Amino acid sequence: MNTKELFGKEVLDVNANRVGKVADIDFDMRQGVINHIVVKAGLTKKYDVSLDKIDKIGDKIVLSIGGYELGKKP
Repeated sequence: MNTKELFGKEVLDVNANRVGKVADIDFDMRQGVINHIVVKAGLTKKYDVSLDKIDKIGDKIVLSIGGYELGKKP
């Protein structure tokens, strides 16, 4: 998968609740790896999600954690 394909993908928590959409990617050019993705939720909230918290990537990105672990209120 190309990193450009991640932008705009919907992100769901482990309970299939919508967290937001991928707004940015923190990419380490030296090592050639993605450090984390930035998920935008609403107008002002953003969450940094490390790759170890991602369970599946397909049409949507499914996290292995709940939204409350990101700091999102239930």
